[in-house]
Amino acid sequence: QGEKSKVKSEISSRKSVKSEQKSIVDTPDVKTEGGTEIKKEDKRLSVDPEEGQFLETGGRQDFMLVNTTDTPLAVKIKCSNNAQYRVMPVYLSIEKSQISTLSVTRLSGPAKNDKLVAAYCPMVDGVKDPKEAIAKHEAKGKKCQIIRIMLKVVNAEDFAVPDPSREAVS
Repeated sequence: QGEKSKVKSEISSRKSVKSEQKSIVDTPDVKTEGGTEIKKEDKRLSVDPEEGQFLETGGRQDFMLVNTTDTPLAVKIKCSNNAQYRVMPVYLSIEKSQISTLSVTRLSGPAKNDKLVAAYCPMVDGVKDPKEAIAKHEAKGKKCQIIRIMLKVVNAEDFAVPDPSREAVS
């Protein structure tokens, strides 16, 4: 009787492991687009630097947006604080395997951490305007993929680049 319950217990634990494995496999981590497998973590658009740092008094920082795909991308930039930040350009298209520059300017104002969101989708055939490409993509009921860029306000000491001539010699 004891051995029978041991076997049942082992079988049920195997089933739970298998169901756990199945649920992991069933998760849509990989989807196919045009026969190409794309993992969720694969970014089609990458941003460098991944975080912006600004002084309370304001400033400007450039970000590189890199299209890592084989198709052109349409990009729209949204900001959580349009009163203090200016983004140029708001809409842009980035050709396949190319880099584009995004300039972010912070006006002087109270310290508050904000964020930018880069919403992007593939450019549709025959459309050259990124604003129109995004509108058509969303009109089909599809959502744009997004990347968040944190905008942090730092004090001058954290922001300053250390002067190598002032470093202590040991």
